[in-house]
Amino acid sequence: MNSKNIGIIASIIVGIAVIGTITIGQNTTQQSSDIHAVNFETLDILLENKEHVLVVDIRTAEEYQSGHLMGASHDVLDFATLEKRVNTIQNRIPDVASQYNLVLIDNDGSNAKQTAQSMTDLGIQTFYLEGGMSTVSENFVSSSQTIIDSKELMQKIDANDDLYLLDVRQPEELLESKIDGAVNIPLAEIFQPNGMDSIPTDKPVVVICGSGNRATIATYAMAQEGIDFQVLEGGMKAWNSQVQSGM
Repeated sequence: MNSKNIGIIASIIVGIAVIGTITIGQNTTQQSSDIHAVNFETLDILLENKEHVLVVDIRTAEEYQSGHLMGASHDVLDFATLEKRVNTIQNRIPDVASQYNLVLIDNDGSNAKQTAQSMTDLGIQTFYLEGGMSTVSENFVSSSQTIIDSKELMQKIDANDDLYLLDVRQPEELLESKIDGAVNIPLAEIFQPNGMDSIPTDKPVVVICGSGNRATIATYAMAQEGIDFQVLEGGMKAWNSQVQSGM
């Protein structure tokens, strides 16, 4: 038994059982405000073993790009977006809502703790990295931009930049409008076994949906596969407006 597996057993002892998903021990003596906390060692094990966990860094885009935990995606999850994300997960990918747990990361754990509680109250079991990025001593990676606007994307396409355009809407939505060359993998399929096998890891992947909401959620899973994602800001709504304006 290697040290990683020993760490899993230790995590169970302190009240977090790792059995496919994270469950909170019923006999824990921690206060309710602490039961959402996950330490770095446990989170590292969950990511390495690809347990049903989605890690989302909720710091600024600049902070995320300068250095984040390997396998973590990025999302703002502020007042304007949090409920929208929860509703989309619950309604469009209910298996993710029931089988996965989110772990949020910020700088010191304070904001992530409050957001985790809010998401849990809304029906998505959510945890946070105790102490935030201040506790992370390894597995740091940097990344390029996480969002691309329509004008920049048009310029890159016109310049024949090597991009992979991934549209995560339903097939029927692409009948109304789509970006030439975009590959369609609906959001629910992204979270299925082998659902991301065809997505490259050696070039930027621009993720597209109607408004940017589903595309952002798709990156929660894509980040764990080492995919260099960029969400199309405003989705097809913004793209169509840009096309109509003639750039």
